[in-house]
Amino acid sequence: MPRERQELFRESNVKEKEKIFILAFEGNDTERIYFEAFKNSDAFCEELVFLHLLTRPKGDTKSAPIHVFNKLKKEAKDVYSLDKNDELWMIIDKDRWKNIPEIIEICKNTGNMFVAVSNPCFEFWLLLHIKKIDDYTPAELNAIYKNKKVTSKKNYIETKISEILGTYNKSNPKPERFLPTINLAVCQAKKLDKQHEEYPTTLGSHIYKIIEKISKEKY
Repeated sequence: MPRERQELFRESNVKEKEKIFILAFEGNDTERIYFEAFKNSDAFCEELVFLHLLTRPKGDTKSAPIHVFNKLKKEAKDVYSLDKNDELWMIIDKDRWKNIPEIIEICKNTGNMFVAVSNPCFEFWLLLHIKKIDDYTPAELNAIYKNKKVTSKKNYIETKISEILGTYNKSNPKPERFLPTINLAVCQAKKLDKQHEEYPTTLGSHIYKIIEKISKEKY
């Protein structure tokens, strides 16, 4: 039986909130750690928003968008009593999956469900926090877009983040190094979203759409 909204509000120690946001991730660590840190930051609109993060157990390799969709639908829609204004979001990468337009269409037909795609990957969203993309040459931007493996453990964007910060580990991304400049990330992502596409077909990230909805700040 779905849980009533009042139960959620008691858990969050707030009597009334305007919306529930539930997020499901393709990755096991990086995205969850980032959003947990944002949820605990001063920027999060805790007074009005209840934010719940769905995670996969360690060893669960079902990261394809359809699996993320099914998890979100089952563990959110079937567990919580949601209002029509509540939002369920899939956080996925473009670089590994070809059926994103199909998933977006399914979400449209389902209601309450949305997709935030990063192209090529979530680390590009992190890079937007710490580097002005206009500073890169066309050749560098092309390398970022292709995001090839550079070492056995790091792709190109991860090496760019490491160059700027000294180190970067996607299993322990240390979001405190990114969140202070989240306004830069949002502004850059919005600028890249020139065509207002359903998902970025070139370099871009629609994570900013979620951040704007759950943040106290106006970017």
